[in-house]
Amino acid sequence: MPRHALAPTLALLLASAATQPTLGQPAASAPRAAPSAEMTQLLSAARMWEAKNRADMARGILEKALLIDPRQPEALKMLGLIEIRSNRPVEAEKILRRMRERDPGGPATLELEDAYRIATRDKREMATVRLLARSGKSEEAAARLEALFPRGAPGGELAGDYYRILAGTPAGRTRAIAELRRRARQDPDDLRLAMALASLLTDRAATREEGLDILYRITQRPDGDRKTALDIWRRTLYGVNDDPAYYRWFERYLKEVPDDTVAQETLASLGQKVEAQRRLEADPAYQARQRGLAQLERGQLGDADIALQNAYRKRRDDAEVIGGLGLVRLRQGRHDEARELFARAMELDPDNRNKWRSLMGTATFWGTVAKAREANAQGKPAQAEALARQALALQPDNASAQSILADALIAQNKAPEAETLLRAMIARPQPDLGALRTLVKLLQDLQRVDEIGPLIASTEKRMGGTAGSASELRQLRADLLSVQAEQLLTQQERSQAMARLEESIRLAPDAPWTRFTLARLYRDLALPALGRTVMEDGLAVAPSSEMRYATALYLNSLDDIDAASEVLAAVPQAERSDGMRNLASNLSAQRLLRDARRLLAEGRDADARALLQQAASEAKDDPHMLASIGREWIALGEPDTGLKLVSGWLAAHPADPHLDIRLRYGELLAAANRDDALRDWITESRAMPGITEEQRAAFDDQSLRLALRRTDRQIAAGDLGGARQTLYAVPAAQQTDRRWLLTLADLREAGGDYNGAAQAARAVLATQPEDAGARLTLARMLERTGHEDEALDLVRTVLADTADDDIDTRLAVARRFTAMRHEDEASAVVDDLARRYPDRSDVTVQRGRIAQSRGSFNDAAALYRTAQEQEQRESLLAGPEGTPAGRALRGLESRRQGQVATAVMQSNKSGDEGISKLHATEIPLYVRIPHGYTGHMFFHADTVLLDAGALPANRLSAASEFGKIAALGNAGLSPSQQHDRGVALAAGYEYDGAYNSWRADVGTTPLGFTEQTVVGGIRYRAELGPASASVDVSRRAVTSSLISYAGATDPVTGETWGGIVRNGIHLRYARDIGRAGVFADVGAGLYTGHNVVTNHEVTVRTGFDYPVWAQRNQRVTSGLVLNYWHYSDNQRFYTFGHGGYYSPQRYLSFGIPLDWTGRRQKLSWRFQGSAGWSFTYEDPAPFYPTRPDLQQLAGNPVHGGGSGGGFSYTLGATIEYTFAPRWVAGAGFQIDRSRDYAPNRAMAWIRYLFDRQQDPVPFPPTPVRPYSTY
Repeated sequence: MPRHALAPTLALLLASAATQPTLGQPAASAPRAAPSAEMTQLLSAARMWEAKNRADMARGILEKALLIDPRQPEALKMLGLIEIRSNRPVEAEKILRRMRERDPGGPATLELEDAYRIATRDKREMATVRLLARSGKSEEAAARLEALFPRGAPGGELAGDYYRILAGTPAGRTRAIAELRRRARQDPDDLRLAMALASLLTDRAATREEGLDILYRITQRPDGDRKTALDIWRRTLYGVNDDPAYYRWFERYLKEVPDDTVAQETLASLGQKVEAQRRLEADPAYQARQRGLAQLERGQLGDADIALQNAYRKRRDDAEVIGGLGLVRLRQGRHDEARELFARAMELDPDNRNKWRSLMGTATFWGTVAKAREANAQGKPAQAEALARQALALQPDNASAQSILADALIAQNKAPEAETLLRAMIARPQPDLGALRTLVKLLQDLQRVDEIGPLIASTEKRMGGTAGSASELRQLRADLLSVQAEQLLTQQERSQAMARLEESIRLAPDAPWTRFTLARLYRDLALPALGRTVMEDGLAVAPSSEMRYATALYLNSLDDIDAASEVLAAVPQAERSDGMRNLASNLSAQRLLRDARRLLAEGRDADARALLQQAASEAKDDPHMLASIGREWIALGEPDTGLKLVSGWLAAHPADPHLDIRLRYGELLAAANRDDALRDWITESRAMPGITEEQRAAFDDQSLRLALRRTDRQIAAGDLGGARQTLYAVPAAQQTDRRWLLTLADLREAGGDYNGAAQAARAVLATQPEDAGARLTLARMLERTGHEDEALDLVRTVLADTADDDIDTRLAVARRFTAMRHEDEASAVVDDLARRYPDRSDVTVQRGRIAQSRGSFNDAAALYRTAQEQEQRESLLAGPEGTPAGRALRGLESRRQGQVATAVMQSNKSGDEGISKLHATEIPLYVRIPHGYTGHMFFHADTVLLDAGALPANRLSAASEFGKIAALGNAGLSPSQQHDRGVALAAGYEYDGAYNSWRADVGTTPLGFTEQTVVGGIRYRAELGPASASVDVSRRAVTSSLISYAGATDPVTGETWGGIVRNGIHLRYARDIGRAGVFADVGAGLYTGHNVVTNHEVTVRTGFDYPVWAQRNQRVTSGLVLNYWHYSDNQRFYTFGHGGYYSPQRYLSFGIPLDWTGRRQKLSWRFQGSAGWSFTYEDPAPFYPTRPDLQQLAGNPVHGGGSGGGFSYTLGATIEYTFAPRWVAGAGFQIDRSRDYAPNRAMAWIRYLFDRQQDPVPFPPTPVRPYSTY
């Protein structure tokens, strides 16, 4: 028997004997241990001889191995495979049968089983598979191959065929290489797997060197199939024989096969090319070329652009450089430039004409699509339609171009055409869900809502039938849910929309725009953190470029610029769309803008200007961003710079009206208070071709706001007639706008027509009963007309109806509470807002106003300053009177105003020479020094000159009613001047709080007067809501005559008398009732002096006043005043012991006052007058009430008494003018006329203010007040 026939028989006998169980042993043996070192060496030697096609040598070694271990599976398998290759299937089957009995599922058994099956019963099927693969029918071959090997890829030599055929399919190559790499790592000694892997890797340039490296290692192993490896190596090199990159592989190959003459010649040729390449690589321009192309490959567009531009300067005929620049421009969205570059590359590189022509077509197509999309965005649908049709002529089935065409058709009201196109897009085997969304919206607009449900359902059903896999169907269902959600959102069905969006994300967690829609919905529901979580979860699931873009857009909508920038920065430049690039530029400009605002808040204007300039450069192609930057320049006080940013952009794009940008420019003109320019701009813009109804309405709205702003300014300036004219010039169609009606209410309120203002507010409420602004206006009018409780209830109702996130309305409610002195309720509203919106300036300002209303002025000042910083960060534009925080702080700081003032005051009262006549001149010097926000210290040094004329003492009849002359006679007397002079000194402190005020002062009557004394007083006033009460306790000089004020000297004896002071108290109460005010004043006093009778006084004064006519800067009031006086003694005479002041025992009068006060620009005025009637009674009075002896000596004479009274009137006027920011001058006069009383007074004054007066001048004027009038 030949040896080759004996060997398998011996092996099978040995194997059979080894598998028979001995007594007491189980039939199955335990798992086999790893081969011994000797066995491993034998198996390796067998593989080596097998690789050298020496089956006989391999067989002998395997027989030796089986003598050592008859059950060794690897040896049995190898022996079985040798039998198959030797065409001895019967012997192979015997070995396989024994292996199945021993280890039916073992890898060696399975490998031999596959090899036996393919060599026998499945031989024809395998041949068919190979034939199909060679015929290019890779998909069918792969399908039959997988059916042939249901357990997966086989081992051994079949693995090479299996993976080679699998790799012939589009998706199979990647899988085949991955599996071969994994199996080669698991079994590095299986060189058949390594060979199969190398064969696949060497097919493609990207993996060729890796494959060559594997082949080289196989040739270096003694057990490797060197011949096959060298064949593949040679075949690979011959296919790339002109590429210098493989020079080293030719060198290595020739070391293994030195007699290959073709390889020798190729190596020599490549050597020359390598040397030329080395010289080329030393060229900086070439280096820039290679660097740029590599950067372009990695998506580093900015760096690639720079490198390729550098290369182009020296390599202007390098098609790759020019084509690379074209790719950069294409990815930057600069399609026209890209097309020109590709055309030039094609001229320079005709061998690659197809490549460049294809890229030209791509650039042309996407350039046309981009122009069409831009035309739609600019409101030019006809142009968009034409461009979209051009694009579709190049790519008829392109979904992007079709979508743009559909949008253009819809914008032109060509709904039937659009619907036909959209339905065709949806009817495709793979329906276009974007088209479905557009069609759903179109049907909604056409009021065909009932068609939407069936459309979605049929689309879902058809998609379900065509879905290729469960994952695809899941994605499609998710998209449909998203479409349904968008439909529900248009119907304001937020809850149902949210449920569908959440379910859509569950099905397709990697859908960026579904997440974006849901995140925005959460944001609109005041749950921005949930929206952020939705997008962050999306990034964790699928950090794709689109997901990053959607996340950046959402974060930008939250004003989280830094987070948005960080997310977008991770998108490679090569993957960025036009929208991504625009967003990146926008975010960069926003960061610069934010930093500029911060610098402005810190007072670093120069640095802020530099950043604004940089931001404008960054956003040079973004007119909306330029408008935002322009607002900052306007806020900085440089409106021309801000306006030029946008006007310059418009001038650079004259071919298109850019009506949306013109609207933004109009807003800038409004912010810069360029009303005339804005009016012309609106007129010009409305007449432009192509304007839509929406845009025309937007310009009309700007025109309305312009009119309302002008009206507000005219009201503030007191020009109510002009305001009325401006307001009623608004077109009638806009006079039903709530803003117009509420401005009408403001105009009527400024004119004192509170009922008319309420009527305007009610006109708004007739159509919008829940309008908060109108209800608060009505509440203000109710308060002004005395209906405080009703007004307060209405404000509380508005608050109850206002949503928590309606900040403006809640602030308006808080302002009303504050104005009505309900600070606790106002604080409850604002404190909640401050917790949720701590960085809003308007919230902080209102907190300051509440603190100020409570009297916490230091806290208020700190809050106003914080609000000013917030306004800077918000880029709040200042109006003519500054920002809200600035106005509030300025108003608060005015409480700290100090002054130095002086005046000249002249008063004249007719009477008897030297006795009752009086000419008085007062020259007060007044200094007022602030102390905090609530107090002022003040000082007086008032010079007083009194002159009663010359007493005709030599004439007894004329002088008998003066001093003691009637009792002692005038012997030896001559006429004498009755005059006096002195300086009154005083100091005091005045406190002015939120709810109360008081003043305390102490001083002297003029030092130098005949009689002088200490005077002073304390006054306290309390605010009691619409009422007030005050008490005044004082000791004051009586200035009616020379005797009462300065005292006099008797010309006969030289004795002095007079110097009257009133020691008394006044109680006052006043209350507003509607527009009227009522008051009552009760006083009691004790009159004392030197050598005079002590007198007692009781006074009552009451009345009301009513605004006859009132505007913001003017008002006329009138009313009725009643007075009652009672003095215990008649002391109005000038003989010794009398005080020389009017003191009737009964005085009753009524008067009707008329008061007109107002201001205009720097002037304020007050004109006063009154007319009345009085009834008086005076007791007769002895000549010498304090000296009975003189009374008797004179013969008991008495001054006559009796009834009196009659008609009286007064006239007066004061004006004040601010002629410099710190200087004020004024003048005034007053005359009183009644029976026996006709004084005249005139005055002029000047005042210096410690701080510049920035607010409108106060009115009525405030004359300098001498200490004698306190």
